Amino acid sequence: MEISVEKIEGSTDVKYFYDSYTVHVGNHRILTVVTYCEITAGKWLKQAKKANNSKSLPKTLVVGFSVERQNDYYSRYGLLEFPYELLHICIGSHCLLYRLNDPDLYKPPKFLAHFLSDPEVIVVGMGIKEKSSHLEKDFQVKIKNAVDLNELAVKGMKRDELDLGRYDLDRLAKAVLGKHMDVLRPGRKIEWFKRKRPYYHSPELNDEKVMFTTADAYLCYRIGSQLFDMIHGKASSAIAAAAAVAAAAKSRKNKKMKKGKKNKKGKK
Repeated sequence: MEISVEKIEGSTDVKYFYDSYTVHVGNHRILTVVTYCEITAGKWLKQAKKANNSKSLPKTLVVGFSVERQNDYYSRYGLLEFPYELLHICIGSHCLLYRLNDPDLYKPPKFLAHFLSDPEVIVVGMGIKEKSSHLEKDFQVKIKNAVDLNELAVKGMKRDELDLGRYDLDRLAKAVLGKHMDVLRPGRKIEWFKRKRPYYHSPELNDEKVMFTTADAYLCYRIGSQLFDMIHGKASSAIAAAAAVAAAAKSRKNKKMKKGKKNKKGKK
């Protein structure tokens, strides 16, 4: 599956500090906003919530979610748990990459806490329970409805022969959405920023980083939405398409039968 990114020229806002990108994941077009501004991120979340709704779960909003650090540091005792630095949210065809500020220097992001604690928001992601725990510990942001995609896949697909609980994001995407959802990733670490030693307070994210992070957030959203459809009685897209074709064929057959009966009556 091909993915691409293109920065939207003239979209950089120096007042509200954001950049906009168009990311294509296969045939799907996603508008991605990158920002570290609370005002911009807060407005984005409000607009996204108004514009989207879950089809299988009325009055709810399914959100693809993850957080990450630029680097992992280890001591002789293991991984050092520094605060997360980048948060990604995907809702439908829109993605937000929010640069988290140092919690020791800045106040907790209230807009984010309000959104993620909303009982109508269902947050889906990989390893989300552990990430949710760290997010609450460092930023006082609690996710009310955190759903792990591996656990959801086990429940939704009911494929005991597959070890879905251990799948990574790419394998899970192919298992749930189809083999065509195969992201070709570079065999190297992706640089986060365009300038390694920025002279401004906020360096610009590398286009490649924006592209793959958007793709990951989108896959989380798509996988979660598809699995909720399966669990709540709605067929997957392939089954739905087959059912629609069968229904159309049956309708055509019934029409022919009725037409044939009318012709027979006319001859009599």
